[in-house]
Amino acid sequence: MDTMNTDESKLKAALIRKRRIELNWKQEAFAKSLPMANSSFSEMERGLRPITEELYRTISNKLELPSLTTDWLAEQSTLMNLIKEKLYFFQYEEASVLYTKLEKQNDILNNSLLFLDYNLTLFIYNITFNNGKELKRIKFIKTYQDCLNSVQNYQFILYQGIAEKNKLKLDQAMDFFQTLLNLPYTVKYYTDLLYYHAAICLIQIGHLTLAHNYNKKADTLFKEEGNFQRIAYTMMHEAIIYSHENHPEEAGKIYDKLLKTYSKQLSDQTINMILCNAGNNYVNATQYNKAENIYKQLRPGWQNIPEIFYGIAWTLLQTDQYDKLDEFLEYSKQYPKNKFIKDMLEIINLQRKSNHEKEIEIKLKACEKYLNREGSSEGMIFIYEQLIQYYETRSIVKQVKYLKKLNELNKRGMQYDQR
Repeated sequence: MDTMNTDESKLKAALIRKRRIELNWKQEAFAKSLPMANSSFSEMERGLRPITEELYRTISNKLELPSLTTDWLAEQSTLMNLIKEKLYFFQYEEASVLYTKLEKQNDILNNSLLFLDYNLTLFIYNITFNNGKELKRIKFIKTYQDCLNSVQNYQFILYQGIAEKNKLKLDQAMDFFQTLLNLPYTVKYYTDLLYYHAAICLIQIGHLTLAHNYNKKADTLFKEEGNFQRIAYTMMHEAIIYSHENHPEEAGKIYDKLLKTYSKQLSDQTINMILCNAGNNYVNATQYNKAENIYKQLRPGWQNIPEIFYGIAWTLLQTDQYDKLDEFLEYSKQYPKNKFIKDMLEIINLQRKSNHEKEIEIKLKACEKYLNREGSSEGMIFIYEQLIQYYETRSIVKQVKYLKKLNELNKRGMQYDQR
């Protein structure tokens, strides 16, 4: 992951400005302490005037900046690039170990010429894991964005898009992605990720043909790099596209090929996510026997994917396996689930009982409200289907509204862990 050399004088100027502000030095007062004309110092801070080595040493002493060797800076830069590379290859445990090592140098790095690349690396890492809010860091990096080199700027734009995608703000995400798609050049690893995440957004928006195009591009690049984890996800996304084009058999063929070809290279967690989507494919196609066969292949730890619970429960309900459904619902209580999944399981439980119609409607409406705020399109499809069925059996015209919503959502897909 080689990057072009950033203009060092720009970085020095940005570091001086950042540190001066942190220490509450007024620009005019600091310029006078050097001594130096305020207009000249202002130009220097904006990168418009070169900084001599002697002047930089003087300013560094006043601002209490650490004296660092070029070897140390090169070592930390290599460490940051390695973290990004590990994230690209889905090697998250190794990336986390390196990240912890990097964070130990927080104070020094924040006061070094690597301060901007350091904050960019933290940003990329936290967006990858969807760790909390990064708005403050985005504002910080934007303040010094003109100091980023072309590769760093590409990374910054890309991960702002990924951050919006993680918040399900798909149109905003695509605005960032389109900026990069319009560029006349590509960047190793990051163009791969651009195609990958753009495809996910387009699946969810419902632009399936374009999603397929970018997904295939990502797949080609991942294969060139031997990135098996991401190859598996691109194959899964291709299957999801077929599923939502009402071709469950074609989707099933891809899932079968994926599991046979890459199962030895993939973690149990990844396999379970693939099986979860494969199960959804057959549940949505009302091919419950095939769904049941998929769920029998789940590996240890599948309970960490809450969506699997209602997929299994719904399959048991539709195949009239009521005793097994009772056992499964009881078993599921010991595992953490969000309110939506809990309500879904309760709805499934009430479906086979009489005189609970009003309770079912209330829970369906509660699920709809929850999903409108923070849920997935796949879950919403289930809710709308149940609301339509509920109103149709009672000859209530409200189902027309939900039919329209369902038609829109059926264009979309759902995936898990799309880092």
